[in-house]
Amino acid sequence: MKKISDLNIDEVAVVEKILAKEPLKGRLLSMGIVKGAKIRVIAHTLARQTWDILSNDTKVALRDEEANSVVVKVEDE
Repeated sequence: MKKISDLNIDEVAVVEKILAKEPLKGRLLSMGIVKGAKIRVIAHTLARQTWDILSNDTKVALRDEEANSVVVKVEDE
């Protein structure tokens, strides 16, 4: 089970499940981070406390708690 927080820069994955509870789950859904969405990590801090991702052509910044609550499947490129 891989999460966004496990991904490297430029790695592409598809969202499989959101583990967060409300209100965090609703916030992620409103940003387009939904089951089946393709995401790509474009940057993260050195300490891996925040991640910048692209989700459906939208740039989203996630904190550690948010990145750890999204289960993804890495796409083979």
